[in-house]
Amino acid sequence: MKNPKFWSLMKAGSVMGWLFLFYGLFFHVQGGMMNIIWWVVLLGWGIGHPIELASSIPIAKDKGISPETAFIKTMIFGFTWWLPLKMGVTED
Repeated sequence: MKNPKFWSLMKAGSVMGWLFLFYGLFFHVQGGMMNIIWWVVLLGWGIGHPIELASSIPIAKDKGISPETAFIKTMIFGFTWWLPLKMGVTED
């Protein structure tokens, strides 16, 4: 977990999650299991990322990062952005 490449891969996974969500919005994911997965990702991203703002904004403030940047990056990447920042593995 102290490897910046690990966190870059995790961030790419987060972006893939968003792409999957948008795909499902526009093309309606078909199939029972894929539909369930889509709903799980939607709830995880839609509920989880806003909740994470309570953690990410103070961490960003301590690192000299604006709340606006923290908001955007947390909504896109979630914990894969702010946790390595907190651990000192990455810088913004």
